[in-house]
Amino acid sequence: MKLLSDVREFFWPLLESVKIPPQKSIVPDEIIVDDSHLEKTLEYAINFYEAEYDRKKTVEGKSSLFIGTISVVTSVIIGVTSFVAKENDFNLSILGLVLLLFILTIYMLRTIWFSIKALERKTYYTISISDFLISDSDDNYYRKLIAQITNKVRKNSITINSKVDNMTMAQEYFKRAIVVVAIYSFVVLYFFLSKSKNSISLGNFIHIMTEAEVSILNTFIIYAFTSFSLILSIVAIRKTKK
Repeated sequence: MKLLSDVREFFWPLLESVKIPPQKSIVPDEIIVDDSHLEKTLEYAINFYEAEYDRKKTVEGKSSLFIGTISVVTSVIIGVTSFVAKENDFNLSILGLVLLLFILTIYMLRTIWFSIKALERKTYYTISISDFLISDSDDNYYRKLIAQITNKVRKNSITINSKVDNMTMAQEYFKRAIVVVAIYSFVVLYFFLSKSKNSISLGNFIHIMTEAEVSILNTFIIYAFTSFSLILSIVAIRKTKK
């Protein structure tokens, strides 16, 4: 049973669902820091908030990169596959290219799906000037601020961890897509070598490429997928800047 699970995980990793316990908010009275260290503790709390915010931006940046990169790669491969399939009779090489394209498309869709989920707008608590407008004595003032910021960081950590999980899954499928692209390149190389009938030369390769006809459909497919990838990248970048 474990072997089947490992095989499934190798080809089709899944995101394990974990029940997140409710976050308990802390109150100022629970901050048992010596009064002389309260100001420094507040500085640490703000630094921790900023570190978590940077972690959120890093995750969203990586997700945007996955969307742009794998979309462009897939659009080029789809164009190459349609070009090769049109110019040659159906054989095992063409079948292999089509199967690899299908697998790559599945991995690409999964990568983009998890990347978009990582970019989804979710509840996020920010520090504003109103948090600092508290009328109280020095010690209680610092304790209230520390408690407010800590509670916001704890709530934000749930959102950020969810983004990290989705980005991790996107990365896993992205790695598998890279492997498929590598295999695809070897199949294409084998195809052109077989076309040259063991007579390998630059002239033969150029002859094969120059004699082939590029249809309007092939050109449209390449431009369509490239434009689609650029649009996704722009949308993802705009989301990360919000």
